[in-house]
Amino acid sequence: MRQAWAQLPHTSDVLFTSVNGVLAIQHACPHNLATFFAHQRIAAVGTRTAHALEHAHLHVDVIAQQASQHGLLAAYQDAGMPQSLLFFRAQEGSDLLAHRLQTKGIPVTTIACYHTICPNDDSEPIRQQLASNNIDAVLLGSAKTAQHYVQRMPQLALANRPVIAVMSQQVADAADKLGLHVQLIATQANFSSMLHDLADYFSQRSSVCL
Repeated sequence: MRQAWAQLPHTSDVLFTSVNGVLAIQHACPHNLATFFAHQRIAAVGTRTAHALEHAHLHVDVIAQQASQHGLLAAYQDAGMPQSLLFFRAQEGSDLLAHRLQTKGIPVTTIACYHTICPNDDSEPIRQQLASNNIDAVLLGSAKTAQHYVQRMPQLALANRPVIAVMSQQVADAADKLGLHVQLIATQANFSSMLHDLADYFSQRSSVCL
């Protein structure tokens, strides 16, 4: 992140892909964010990240309607491509966007400002709920979340008891490799779409049962 502060005066655009990234930068930044990023165009992947930036008094210029790097590419095509980009993301994040922009001759500096870890609290209460069929659905928003879900379950059969809904085809592919049986892929890569599609799924299943 110290790298980022040094490069900021020579950067036209800054990109945040998650609320966690915004919080990490707020914690590490030696100055007020609004002052620090006053001369850069700010982009956010998804409305939740945009709201977190606005809460930090930053004006968001570009918001990807589809909360993914594919969605951000589309947003940049509409708003205009950056001249140079500082990209704040998780250590485990995708390099798709950086590669696509670099092929267009746009310099991209990727800053891994946080990493995700598997919770280490006792998962026995959740396992009991799954074993008792008291959990109807599990929503997985990322490949890393899918990995952590499997890690915390003693058996794949238990993990596969509820309906498994995922954020995108990319998450579905990762879940499949882990042995999870995905029944639902969100129409759009956001949690609102997942919940809407899940409601439709259960509604259709109830109709079939009737």
